[in-house]
Amino acid sequence: MSKNDSDTSKKTLYLDIGNSSIKGAYKVGTQWMVLTDERIFTALELVNWIQKHPDSFDEIVIASVRDDVTEAIAKELKHHKIIEISVSDIPRDLLNYETPKTLGIDRFLSCYGATGQTNKSVVVIDAGTATTIDIMDQDDTYHGGVIIPGIWGFSEVLSRKAPALPFVEFEIPKQWPGKNTVDSLKWGQAGFYEFGVVGILKKYEEEFGDYELFLTGGDATVLEGLLKKESKVRPFLVFEGLERLVNQLKAKK
Repeated sequence: MSKNDSDTSKKTLYLDIGNSSIKGAYKVGTQWMVLTDERIFTALELVNWIQKHPDSFDEIVIASVRDDVTEAIAKELKHHKIIEISVSDIPRDLLNYETPKTLGIDRFLSCYGATGQTNKSVVVIDAGTATTIDIMDQDDTYHGGVIIPGIWGFSEVLSRKAPALPFVEFEIPKQWPGKNTVDSLKWGQAGFYEFGVVGILKKYEEEFGDYELFLTGGDATVLEGLLKKESKVRPFLVFEGLERLVNQLKAKK
């Protein structure tokens, strides 16, 4: 961790730099606000936006899986106060994971944001470009998870490998099994995805016992309707976990 202090009253911009996009959020009172209505896809676009709003934020907190993007942003924003959070900032006793150096910090942060809202273990499904399904116990120990293609990954594979097949909506047909090509494809895409996720959730319950289910990511609401299982949709989980971790690290200094 670098360049931080104990002043928690400052307005802070939180950045989640993933493999395919950069997302930003900040708080107004207790409410989270997105940086823009659309995802920011490049470091240059982000830097330009921040430079057009130079007095908006006193500090910028970055959690990133892309060192090159982080370095580029920090270089261009050298006059801003930057706090970089990496996996090395996570207390080692909270990581029951064999290869912390390869862990995408967003996976930990989503779970950490969820356990801050309950006294139970949590399973967090982040439904984005990829779907991650991770578990953290009630003592904030991260136990790992599963990575599968995102909701649209299945249809993209078929469209590339079998372009003659028709495009179908991502939904579960009313009749089982599919009695026509369109419904057969729907079962193969939405149904296969649902069965896989449900099976993983059942495995977690068998291994770890009861938990609360949290959904986040761009396709969280689609997944919510698909699973028909009690869950909490929290679009800002990564930022909530990032804020929680930063505040705890500041308190220790």
